[in-house]
Amino acid sequence: MKSTRVFKILSIALAAAVVFYFLVQGVRYLTNPYATTRVYTSTTEESVEASGWLVREEEAFRSEAGTLSHTRDEGEKVGKGQVIATAYDSPGALEAVAQIQAKRLQLEQLEYALSSYLNPDAALKPDGSISDEIMALRKNLTGGDYTAASGDLSQLKAAIVKRSRAYTSSQEIKAEITAVQDEIDSLQAGLTGAANITAPRAGTYSAVCDGYESVLTPAGLGDLTPSALDKLTAGENTANVGKLIYGNTWYYAAAVTQEEAQRIAGCGSVSLRLTKGITDDIAATVHSVSPAEDGRCVVVLACREYLAETTQLRHQTAQIVLHSYTGLRLPSVCLRQSDNGKLGVYCVQGSFPQFKPVEMVYQGDDYVLVSVPQNTEGLSTLRPGDEVIMTGVTLDGNKNRIIADAENWGQISGQSTSNHILSVESGPDKTTIQNLTIIGVNEDGKASKAGIHAYNGAVV
Repeated sequence: MKSTRVFKILSIALAAAVVFYFLVQGVRYLTNPYATTRVYTSTTEESVEASGWLVREEEAFRSEAGTLSHTRDEGEKVGKGQVIATAYDSPGALEAVAQIQAKRLQLEQLEYALSSYLNPDAALKPDGSISDEIMALRKNLTGGDYTAASGDLSQLKAAIVKRSRAYTSSQEIKAEITAVQDEIDSLQAGLTGAANITAPRAGTYSAVCDGYESVLTPAGLGDLTPSALDKLTAGENTANVGKLIYGNTWYYAAAVTQEEAQRIAGCGSVSLRLTKGITDDIAATVHSVSPAEDGRCVVVLACREYLAETTQLRHQTAQIVLHSYTGLRLPSVCLRQSDNGKLGVYCVQGSFPQFKPVEMVYQGDDYVLVSVPQNTEGLSTLRPGDEVIMTGVTLDGNKNRIIADAENWGQISGQSTSNHILSVESGPDKTTIQNLTIIGVNEDGKASKAGIHAYNGAVV
């Protein structure tokens, strides 16, 4: 019983302390003559919205054969003379080729199952592989990269089959491997009249042709105008083999306003952020800017990254990121200038303001970004989470001296007036205000000193 009574007393005391704390904080908030804000890390970008076209050096291929079998994946690198597709005279050859590919996949799965049986540790690998493939499939589907998602789906199926055969006896697996290999040999023996289509030059393979391969070319970039881009139409598309993209550089051409074109050209290097197909920013350089036409120009950006991931993209909206700034964000009204000309802010440090110098990184409409400190030691360093004085006071650089803004004088003095400047000096103990100097403004607009008042209260 005694312990229960003590527990109740302690609970009541704790609850009272919590209520008292919040009450004090509320009173301080309502009577505080100045407003504060918290500092936090932020990133701001200057960018231009554009709708443009991807331009590449491309060659499309066509075959008159009745049956075609593509041997390369989307975005795969192909060397000169390597096979990109196989043509067959027989209409039924394609079905036989599909069967061969399915049997080869089955053979690979069986060989993996045999190695898993012989090595017990290898049996645990399919579990991790299945999880990885599921995550990759989800990522590509979310990002709109359906070509990569198709490959992920095939690999996921293969991993599941491998996992299901992980505990089959070795003799049974070996017998099935022999049977599948015999089927592959039989199907290959029945294929006749095969002709390989090879790459004339090294390049990147894509199975998708859209008719713009001969319309949008790097050689014609200098002739592009805003009106030409507006009227752009695809050429005849008869390719059935696919195409090869030559070189490692591709281009993004878009019509923007003349002012935006000047801003882009002044940067030299920018970041290209496509809305589909790829989530990363692409490093780009300004290749050319066309002469102005009705207040618009064609800006051409050259890119050397992510060629294999953009083979199926043509007309894309994008953000052209000119600059990116990262720093500590705070409202512009927080900035102060000390007597020696240093730019900084005043932070709440106990009962007194602490001046902390800052370096401007970027200035927005109503906020600024200041540099993030490399060395976080010392009281004069501005850090994320610091409480910065925003409005209500103007500080003159002396830790013990605060000058209140005119509109907040009524909050401190209890008077209703808006044309006063108040100088406040703390006492020797730094806990009370020693002198209040009020400078009033007469009706004729001339300043007059109203007097010095003693005030015994906490420093604001």
